[in-house]
Amino acid sequence: MELKTSSRVCQNVLITAALSICFSAIFYTYYEPTVNCLNQPTVSRPNSCRDICINALKMPNLTEMVNNTCIVNITSVSNLFTQTEPVPPTDPDTILLIWMWPMGFKFDLGLCSSLFNIHGCRLTDNRDQFNSAHGVLFHHSDIRGDLSNMPTLPRPPFQKWIWMNMESPSNSAKRSTLNNLFNLTSTYRLDSDITVPYGRISEKTGGNTTFTIPNKDKLVCWIVSNWNSNHKRSQYYENLRQYIRVEAYGRGFRRPVSNEGYSDLVSSCKFYLSFENSIHKDYITEKLYYPLKLGTVPVVLGPPRKNYEELIPGNAFIHVDDFLSPKELAEHLKLLDQNEDLYRQYFTWREHFVASTTYFGPEHACWACDHVRRYKNYRVVSDLNSWYWG
Repeated sequence: MELKTSSRVCQNVLITAALSICFSAIFYTYYEPTVNCLNQPTVSRPNSCRDICINALKMPNLTEMVNNTCIVNITSVSNLFTQTEPVPPTDPDTILLIWMWPMGFKFDLGLCSSLFNIHGCRLTDNRDQFNSAHGVLFHHSDIRGDLSNMPTLPRPPFQKWIWMNMESPSNSAKRSTLNNLFNLTSTYRLDSDITVPYGRISEKTGGNTTFTIPNKDKLVCWIVSNWNSNHKRSQYYENLRQYIRVEAYGRGFRRPVSNEGYSDLVSSCKFYLSFENSIHKDYITEKLYYPLKLGTVPVVLGPPRKNYEELIPGNAFIHVDDFLSPKELAEHLKLLDQNEDLYRQYFTWREHFVASTTYFGPEHACWACDHVRRYKNYRVVSDLNSWYWG
């Protein structure tokens, strides 16, 4: 009986406290507009002071019994009225929220330290952590045109939004709604805030500098699935094959190549046509880096040679622009086929360097998180369209 009486007393005290705070809130609503809870963002508080009062009466953790005395946690009740914009989290790790998996490709969220030696970063795809995330990563092609799949909550002032895109401007939909939306860019371009190329040339570690050229039984190879007769690469190929045999594979030629068979095929070719599907500054893709990695000389069609030489040694590849015509290129390839010493000159860079390809997705997320962790400066990408599409 005594316990029931105490409970009723506790409930009455809680109601009195809640009503008192509600009265204060209502008072300030009308006499102090700057703290009007009705005008605060709905993300951080209930819809009205009335809802807060009702919710307060439903929360059992706001009261406790101590020595048969009802204790009301006024601070907890008051916090319902004083919640504000999210504040920077106290988590020692930098949190990067992957808002949308790039092209639906999921990867292990714990790879940053093991793959890239990046520490102090924590990746997550849990959208409930939006308010505490230091950065949020968005993949361009997964953003809807009307932005309906973008966050609807107000962005915390400390949070960076990172725009990720690995497609060229020709293969990316231009959207006017993206201006003034992001703080950082992560693309293949060298002038991005977070540059993630399709591959890299790195110095060798260790004492072993020897490289053995794989056995070759094909002269020129090309694998293409996205065949478009209007592409410059398609037109160049049609001219080139009149003067030299090109082993063409891929869906475009009804000769598909499996993932398992790709490496063996490319390494068996003396030359590989590393032709890009569109020509843009810095747009140098895995079509170059895989042949380099597998011990094949790439013949490139893309941005100017000078752009390639910003990323790889000049004697590691052959550029179509070095020749006046496809016929001259074909004659040069035939010469190299007959002269082993000249051919080996394209592998001298392997004495000191190795080629690698990018981990699509993990590298963008990890390096973006590392950038946000290191650099706290304020920045807004005001005109993304002009910068990327020009």
